[in-house]
Amino acid sequence: MRKEFLPGGLVFALAIGLVVTGGSAAFALDEPTVPEPVARYVAAGLIPRVAKLYGPGKDAGSGIAFDDTTKVGGIHRVYSWTSSFLSGTTTDAPTELTNTWVAPITVKDLPVGLATVWIDPESDDPELADFDLGPALVSALAKAPTGTVLIRDDSHSAWFASDGTTITPLVTGTSGVAVPTTIALYQHTLPQIAPRPTEAPGPNGLPIVFLVLGGVVVLLVIFVLLPFRRRPFDRLRNRTVPEHVEGSEHVEGSERVEAPALPPTMPVFVEPKLPERD
Repeated sequence: MRKEFLPGGLVFALAIGLVVTGGSAAFALDEPTVPEPVARYVAAGLIPRVAKLYGPGKDAGSGIAFDDTTKVGGIHRVYSWTSSFLSGTTTDAPTELTNTWVAPITVKDLPVGLATVWIDPESDDPELADFDLGPALVSALAKAPTGTVLIRDDSHSAWFASDGTTITPLVTGTSGVAVPTTIALYQHTLPQIAPRPTEAPGPNGLPIVFLVLGGVVVLLVIFVLLPFRRRPFDRLRNRTVPEHVEGSEHVEGSERVEAPALPPTMPVFVEPKLPERD
């Protein structure tokens, strides 16, 4: 019987495919349809809003001149990782849709920034949420392979393009991903990646500043006024009366006067005045 063998390279490729896909399921990620309100806003309201906020100012050379050549590129819905995925939990839904859409803006066919649009939950109207100035992010997201969607990883300041199984890093950030990898493998590396530090809201610093300044004022009062309080008593303590001369008349009150005991010096505390708060 004649035996046929597959080429070694093909066997290796199949083995890699089994390893990669054997432990993870493919997640269907399709480019969602852009809602009509968002499409209308991007077509008619986005450029005027961006021009108002980021156009030329009073200073010469400031802002961007959004002229008649200004155009808006393709609109893409943004995905994000779910909290279950980020926590390392096995899940069939590693991503979720966000309330944001991104679109590049060009002037004279050159990218000037990436606009992020969202639907305001209070008014239910699309609005400009953010505008990343410069061509860097626009150029990075433009490298997304065809048939992929955009995933923004805010916890690691990263952007990925994904087809549902693999992810391609567009902006690495602190994710540590420099080459395409699988979604499952990226999840396994998450515990080893330090997330981007976030600033926890702290107490208002103004009361602390005033308390510190108040303490300094108290110390200054103690060290400045204390010598003046002691000087009259020091002069009284060190005053001497001439000795009685034999043959001279005694003058009442000429006896040596002992200075009274000094009362203990009490520290002076000046309570700092705090600003009135609503």
